Amino acid sequence: MTSVVLTRRGAALWARIDRPGSGNACDSTVLTGLERWLAGAADPAVRVLVLTGTGRSFCAGADLAEATGLLGDLPALLAHLDRGRRLVRALRAAPVPTVAAVNGAAFGGGLELLLGCDIAVAADTARIGDRHLAAGQVPGWGSSVLLPLAVGPAPARRLLLTGETWSAEESERRGLVSAAVAADRLVGHVDALADAVAARDPAAVRRMLTLARPPVAEADWDREWETLTAHVTAQAAARAAAASPPDRHTPGTPTRPATLDRPPGTEHP
Repeated sequence: MTSVVLTRRGAALWARIDRPGSGNACDSTVLTGLERWLAGAADPAVRVLVLTGTGRSFCAGADLAEATGLLGDLPALLAHLDRGRRLVRALRAAPVPTVAAVNGAAFGGGLELLLGCDIAVAADTARIGDRHLAAGQVPGWGSSVLLPLAVGPAPARRLLLTGETWSAEESERRGLVSAAVAADRLVGHVDALADAVAARDPAAVRRMLTLARPPVAEADWDREWETLTAHVTAQAAARAAAASPPDRHTPGTPTRPATLDRPPGTEHP
């Protein structure tokens, strides 16, 4: 069973993340599905790419269970995180317009996928926020870079530092999404939007994308990635230290068998 369902609706290729039990979090299978979705834009008949989620979530971000499991293999963890980063950057460089149909909660990497799209439309049931700090993390897929461009530096700092959640209406007012619509109208609204874009001259649309997408300095991407790398490296080191108890053996004294060791605080006097 695939974690990302691809569907053609007219000239639009829709990708629906289908892991509702995990809030549609991005594990490796989701990243593979989204990479396939982006590659679908090579088909001349595909004029628009649309991203949405299954159930009550758009995307809860990176799969923390999978990422935590990689803390013991730092190169593998960084490669996994960089894969998501490259995906968002590829989304911003897609040869056709991209639309986020935000059906529900969009947090962390889900917000970053939203920010990577050219247009975002939110159902009135959607809730949107960064929330990296709530998980003890920092962004790595672009929210520190793209959020200030979307809503301005001051609101971006507030969202990043407080972890607060915005409603669909607040997100529309702040300029994070272009429209907030009733949940039962989301698909129809995005279909109409995609049809309107697809009706335009493809060459003109491609050139318009170069004008409509705000440029991002490479140094800003690098700063975010270097910060994330330093953070997860420190987390991996702390995890390794916690897994290796300190050597309490005094030279010249017998070493107790490991089976006698007890957790701190449980030793007999």
